[in-house]
Amino acid sequence: MATSEQILSLIKSHIDGDNDRFKTLALQLSVAEAKAGHTVFSRAIKDLLTKSNLRVFRPTFKQLSADISEYLLLGKDDATMASLVISKAIEDKIKRIILEYIQREKLQKHNLENRHKVLLYGPSGTGKTMSASVIANELHLPLYIVRLEKIVTKFMGETSLKLSKVFDCISQLPGVYLFDEFDAIGHQRGYDNEVGEMRRVLNTFLQLMERESSNSIIVAATNDVESLDKALFRRFDDVIEYQLPEIPVIERLIENTFVDFKLIGKINELSQLLKGRSCADIVEICRDAIKSHILDNMELSVSNIISLIDSRTNICKIG
Repeated sequence: MATSEQILSLIKSHIDGDNDRFKTLALQLSVAEAKAGHTVFSRAIKDLLTKSNLRVFRPTFKQLSADISEYLLLGKDDATMASLVISKAIEDKIKRIILEYIQREKLQKHNLENRHKVLLYGPSGTGKTMSASVIANELHLPLYIVRLEKIVTKFMGETSLKLSKVFDCISQLPGVYLFDEFDAIGHQRGYDNEVGEMRRVLNTFLQLMERESSNSIIVAATNDVESLDKALFRRFDDVIEYQLPEIPVIERLIENTFVDFKLIGKINELSQLLKGRSCADIVEICRDAIKSHILDNMELSVSNIISLIDSRTNICKIG
């Protein structure tokens, strides 16, 4: 029979998100039940543990120490694969990252590592940040956004020290860590000592990435891939290019946004007008139309939405 101490330890390991500890304690519980003659119960525990190889326990958010909390933000990890409207090629790559993480123990038996260091690049608003949220949600991991504006400084050695602290957290606290606007590390201008200091920062990052082998996933995202040092690419397990959406993806974005409303006109006609815009921009135009429909009784027609497209184009030109 399981003791009260075993049960408390089992619950604590689950709350802490310590998957390995949880499995060890559960196996000990199974052995104890078998010795007590409860073979059916013991076998049921082992069967559940076997099936759990396909799952990851969601760790709770732990209070970060004062010296690291200012460098990380807890992001939204509620995006689902169904809500991520991207090309089939990118979707397959995201699914591969998720699958390899779930099955990482199986890969480790063959001395293979799962993809856990990923570089995403492409125009703004094409789904890079949302992809990180999807990965976190699908794997039941918290999403941490690394605040590079707090890490990159002009003071000698300070940026490298802060980066080391972030990587210590990555190794200790499983999660999806998003380095957004990643070119701030690989390409930084404006400081008097930029050449020597940023070279040291880059070398530090390369070394940290080389040694990193935790159960976390590192996602770096940039709109300016051309500015990155070529040595960075070799430190990532996968490099995924995001592009402005083609017509099939645009149509899916429109359909998803107008799912609760009736759009008057042909989706294909509207899609053609929206071609060349980012996913985020397309969704915002559709949402503006819905808001005008609700507040101003504007008819949700393709012709009316064209005026909203023109208005947003003018805003983008100003920006």
